[in-house]
Amino acid sequence: MVNQRISPMLKLVLSIGLISGTSAVTAAPGEDSIARGEEVYSQQCAACHQAGGEGMPGSFPPQKGHAANIFNANGGIGGRDYLAHVLQYGLTGSIDVEGTAYNGNMPAWGGSLSDQQIADVLNYVLTAFGNRERISPDFQPYTAEEVSALSGKDFSGKDVHQLRQAVMGTGEQSSGPAASQDASAAGTAAKVSLEQAVPKPIYAAVQNSGVVERFPSKSTWPGVEGAHYTALSPDGKQLMVSGFKTGNVYIMDTDNGEIQASFPIGKVVQGVKVSPDGRYGLAVATTLGEIAVIDIETLSLVKKVNVGDTPHNIIFNEDSSLAYVTLQGEGALAVVDMTTLDKQRAIPTPGLDSPHNIDISEDGRRLWIRDFVGHVGVLDLDSEKVLKVFKVGAGHGGIDVIPNSRYVATGAISASRVTVIDADSLTVVANPEVGTGPHGVRASADGRYLYASVTADNLITVIDLESLQVVRQEPVDGTFPFWVAVPGNP
Repeated sequence: MVNQRISPMLKLVLSIGLISGTSAVTAAPGEDSIARGEEVYSQQCAACHQAGGEGMPGSFPPQKGHAANIFNANGGIGGRDYLAHVLQYGLTGSIDVEGTAYNGNMPAWGGSLSDQQIADVLNYVLTAFGNRERISPDFQPYTAEEVSALSGKDFSGKDVHQLRQAVMGTGEQSSGPAASQDASAAGTAAKVSLEQAVPKPIYAAVQNSGVVERFPSKSTWPGVEGAHYTALSPDGKQLMVSGFKTGNVYIMDTDNGEIQASFPIGKVVQGVKVSPDGRYGLAVATTLGEIAVIDIETLSLVKKVNVGDTPHNIIFNEDSSLAYVTLQGEGALAVVDMTTLDKQRAIPTPGLDSPHNIDISEDGRRLWIRDFVGHVGVLDLDSEKVLKVFKVGAGHGGIDVIPNSRYVATGAISASRVTVIDADSLTVVANPEVGTGPHGVRASADGRYLYASVTADNLITVIDLESLQVVRQEPVDGTFPFWVAVPGNP
């Protein structure tokens, strides 16, 4: 929940108004905007950049100090306009903040946040975390009108990265794996046809464009703003989609993309999953600490279950009797009894402080967990002990226990590689380059091909799991493909 008390930062802003002679009953300039921005930041930004603005080194840059330094920069279009563009259009490419390298892909928020919300959160960030003391005392808060006047440009996150170089007056260039992969992503020759690589329809959630795209037909279905996570019913006839920026979860008909039902779950909706028996769909309401239980046949909301601090995603066991929910704010998993629809207990995940996405081994004895900051862990369900933690690509990503295979794969939104782990020997066996910002990973039901949604290059990259080589890269219709749903691989 967002703290409704006036924070020390707000008191500081008010005191500035008092010193300048403003009456105590008159709100300091921008005070209401700052308070609203704090709520937006808490809901949409804090997971990556952290509540105190300190970021996560190597994965997500800090706002503390850094945002003020950028605002003060005078090169190019100037720091003030640049910061608004970052919110509106995203940022893709390598940056350096106080000697730490970050190589990721921030999504565009224009069209998902209103102009007023973008102004509000900029005002909050620039007056929180000690930033207010670093910028000019003449700072004028952003307004919705100012943000609107800066919008409407045909910019990508890579364009904004170029603006950053001019604003900061540095020679900072995309380099290393991400830069080399840009060329690779654009130029990899297809070694298999799209129809061969995708023998059965798969479904990509294209977040910034608010659509679901079906492959190989490349049909595009609108209507889900901030399309985020997806999950298929066992019969493949229905698709659950979370609207990350609407607070709704949607059920779509996979024949034609028609939205059969939608449910308001919470301000921020994350993971969704349909039980193997097809009875229930679960959707995570992160800020509320709940999962919503939806009856798939009647398309009705059955119950909301409190599971703990900052839940993120879900996996069922094979007989649908239990659901395991990652608790990103607790370093634990919630175990939900699907008969009583109640939380049964929590399982700690030592070594994984921010469990994010999750899958289960085919024998049901191990859980594979991807955290928020570049690690994968494997948990034995008999002993409820974490057997091993692997260092993988920076940032967060999806994870998939590949059917009919010994492999487990994970993405990394702040890197350019997919990591493939041998589940038998518990070793990393490959790190194929796939493009900048791979997040969702899901394999075909026969375990032959792995599909990775590449958020910055707007691709679905296909890896042949026999050779562990990229064999096709297919552009999506839109920007920021986040997740992929594949029949036969929940």
